[in-house]
Amino acid sequence: MFTVPEAVLIISISAMLIAQVSKFFIDGLINRKLNESILISTGGMPSSHSALVTALFVSIGMFDYHNQGTLSIGFAISFVIALVVIHDSMGIRLEASKHAMELNIIKYRLNMIENIDIEEKKLKEKLGHKPKEVLVGILLGAFIGVIGFFIFK
Repeated sequence: MFTVPEAVLIISISAMLIAQVSKFFIDGLINRKLNESILISTGGMPSSHSALVTALFVSIGMFDYHNQGTLSIGFAISFVIALVVIHDSMGIRLEASKHAMELNIIKYRLNMIENIDIEEKKLKEKLGHKPKEVLVGILLGAFIGVIGFFIFK
């Protein structure tokens, strides 16, 4: 049998993996082709980071309440970390995505003006998440956190 920390790790990582694999298939449906790089990429629907941290604090909270009747400092820490990760994915990383898109356009235009025929690597544009991508990640993480708790308790 698994200890509570082991169960929480399994639940959290499972949520991240399920979200990432879902992202792969959702992207495949939208673009009508499978892109293996999606399996290790950031951005897209659903947010695997949001699913991970949500499953973490939900499962910790449920185990805490079930075993002790109260929440632990571990729950408080995981909740605060989840807020930071979720805010970062919609804020800083989303803005960095917008900046990368604009810089890629500028690089392309400069290359056209200067007649440069050099294949330059584009900056990665899919870094952050739209609010609906984060919301679906949160809902998925919460669902997996609850299901995982009932499996491991």
